[in-house]
Amino acid sequence: MPTSLPSVATFSGPELDALSPDLAGPTEQAAFWLERDIVRGVFQPDERLKVEQLTKFYGLGHSPIREAILLLSSTGLVVHEHQKGYRVAPVSVADYMDVLDAYQAIYRMVLAKSVERGDQAWEERVVVVLHRTMKVRKVLPDGDPVARELWQRAYKALHRELLSGSGSPVLQQIYANLGDRAERYLNLYADFETDRERDHHAEHRGIVDALIARDGERLHGLISHFFAGAQPMRDVVIQRLEELESQGGGGRRRRAAAPPRTAAVRPAKPKAARGRPRKRA
Repeated sequence: MPTSLPSVATFSGPELDALSPDLAGPTEQAAFWLERDIVRGVFQPDERLKVEQLTKFYGLGHSPIREAILLLSSTGLVVHEHQKGYRVAPVSVADYMDVLDAYQAIYRMVLAKSVERGDQAWEERVVVVLHRTMKVRKVLPDGDPVARELWQRAYKALHRELLSGSGSPVLQQIYANLGDRAERYLNLYADFETDRERDHHAEHRGIVDALIARDGERLHGLISHFFAGAQPMRDVVIQRLEELESQGGGGRRRRAAAPPRTAAVRPAKPKAARGRPRKRA
């Protein structure tokens, strides 16, 4: 069913642009927009990704859309079915648990390499990014979607910089892919009320302080505490996935229908939010 969630392709603003990756061309734009829209829940689990619909939705050509779908098929967010095309990846309890275990293990490993290999220039970059992100207000999904996306990008930018000291682009990409998959589960199924009063800024500041001091023991404890802080949300995700599977839902997310929306070509400077393209029979 259609959803009222707006696409990130409609979001704009200097603060948001500063936290966006370098989108050199239409393929990079399409891949970034589609990735974020899948993670945010604009496109739901198992939903077919039709090139014709997406070209109209994002206002881009067929080639960039096809290439973007192919790129995302290597991230775990998109799957291919023989003779059926591409779909948004399904969800399940088993997959979520696997993603969580791998995500936390990779994060710890890459962070340890950053502490070991990171130089003074890296420390300075981390401090600068921390300073910038401290100015970004934490926003939950029930708030303004653009402000929420700004918070998400600031959060990701800091952790990406923390791990950049490892000097391993391969491990950092694995971490990024797992992080997107874990974030999608939270966006789809978590109860964010348990996260409302959590002070991420204070936790981030403590982690950076321990990292700069190269205090491995303290850093290990802070990271364990950081991961534990999201456990109430993860518990709800698991519970809701188990309920869907017990109902024979196959992991698909069910939502109440929203008013239908007609996808339009993205203007050069969009001013209004737009929902995802409608499904066709």
